[in-house]
Parts: sequence; C-alpha cells; structure tokens
Amino acid sequence: MSKLLKLALEKERNHYSEKLMSIGVYNRDHVQRMTISELRNEYFYFFRKNKAPFQNKTF
Repeated sequence: MSKLLKLALEKERNHYSEKLMSIGVYNRDHVQRMTISELRNEYFYFFRKNKAPFQNKTF
C-alpha cells in the first residue's frame, strides 16, 4: 500500500477507536483487536443511530 493510504487508514482507526473509548464502550485492548470495518460499524451504531430519518415511526 502507498504511504498515504496507510496514513489515512491509521487516522481512521484512531478516530473510531478514540470515540468508542471516550464513551466507555470498549477498552484499548479490545479496540486494538477489531478491524477498521468493525470499528466503523460500532461507531455508526453508537453515534449515528439518532440521526437516522424517522422511517419506522408510527403515529
């Protein structure tokens, strides 16, 4: 991989890891064993679920 791509992936991993650890969801050991895809999915689960459109609301 190119150096630029490696740097971008490392920044992405650090961003997701820090956010998940800041809310106390995971500890550092567990986060280090997760893939970037797993980190991304967990991040979107905890931080983006409230921003989804109101699709399934019943009135």
